[in-house]
Amino acid sequence: MNARSSLTSAKLIAVTFLAVLFLAVSLKANASEKVLYSFKGGNDGANPASALVADRNGNLYGTTDAGGDGTCDCGTVFMLSPPVTPDGSWTETILYRFHGTDGGAPEAAVVFGAAGNLYGTTASGLDPVHDGTVFRLSPPSRPGDNWTFSTLYAFQGGQDGEYPLSNLVIDNAGNLYGTTLFGGGGTQGGVVFEVSPPTTPGANWTETLIHRFHSPNDGAQPMAGLLMDEHGALYGTTMACLVQGTGGLVFKLSPPTPPEQNWKERGLYGFGAKDDGFEPEYIVAAGGAIYGVTNLGGNGNYGTVYQLTPQAGLWKETVLYSFQGGSDGGIPVGQLYVDRSGNVYGTTYAGQEPDNGTVFRISPPQAGGAWVKTKLHEFGGNGDGVTPNGGLIKGKGGVLYGTTYAGGASGLGVVYAITP
Repeated sequence: MNARSSLTSAKLIAVTFLAVLFLAVSLKANASEKVLYSFKGGNDGANPASALVADRNGNLYGTTDAGGDGTCDCGTVFMLSPPVTPDGSWTETILYRFHGTDGGAPEAAVVFGAAGNLYGTTASGLDPVHDGTVFRLSPPSRPGDNWTFSTLYAFQGGQDGEYPLSNLVIDNAGNLYGTTLFGGGGTQGGVVFEVSPPTTPGANWTETLIHRFHSPNDGAQPMAGLLMDEHGALYGTTMACLVQGTGGLVFKLSPPTPPEQNWKERGLYGFGAKDDGFEPEYIVAAGGAIYGVTNLGGNGNYGTVYQLTPQAGLWKETVLYSFQGGSDGGIPVGQLYVDRSGNVYGTTYAGQEPDNGTVFRISPPQAGGAWVKTKLHEFGGNGDGVTPNGGLIKGKGGVLYGTTYAGGASGLGVVYAITP
């Protein structure tokens, strides 16, 4: 079981059901869900924990936490290609199998860079230190040949970062940015890092720690990835928080302005107020606002979907929906997708059965009313996946794509598509 699954399973046990009224309307709607691929383990991947990315041809790329090697089971990077005919099957291609000596347990999505390169992180590192890596996969010059794997940086723990669970973001200069759950010295509260390409071809990439989370007035344990705005500022979340509350932090890191050399961190919102969320995860930006989920908290203590909007130099939080557990779903995880109409789509780890999970949509209110939550799909049917961890992305034709950590034909997770 991966780190995120372990954490969320523990949360399920710890949650006490509260008999409370809904703050938003909950509906149920039928949506068309289809399992595109079931992982088999062994030489195939197993247990995908991350979101997907898509290219212009509709191919889907992702990682699996395990599988890929019958002895190591250290995970894979895979591609799923759409069928040639409307009723055909999707085709899986393993782009890379990890062997332990090159890292392992990739739990985050990959990101595209220049020349079609894929960049990602592994939670496990290189021998003898197993604190995680940043890697690159370069496409072959001829179709059908092997992709080329390179370890760009191996974390050392201690004063350095340790255990990267997040996807990367990339700027126009090819610099990579991400977070580690632990490390950074002091209280081991985690770091935000930058890995930069060499100025001389063939030289080593350079890691720079942009921020260490260990101040008494700071957040701690960043699990999710980052957002980058048009000015190069980074936005992210921490699972814990020592400022403005105790339930996590949404922060902003502004790049240095010469002659300054240090990035400047600012806490935008600290969770922990009454009926507020706890433990924020991935965030997305849409329409000048930030949207995200919290694993716990809300008036049902099963997590929330929230919105942050800038107002007069401050950021105001609005809880759009509080999950109630059971058939309503609970413990929202992974990244959200916000469409042009302002509808917010996401997944919950829990469902009617504790570990099944759901796909949901939250729609803006009409005439000042409450946001409306619609359950689009409940996992756990015959051959279906269970425990979606990574969240959703939008593909062609408005179809949403995601992964589940378990379930499917072999019980080792699936890639699925859902049409609202």
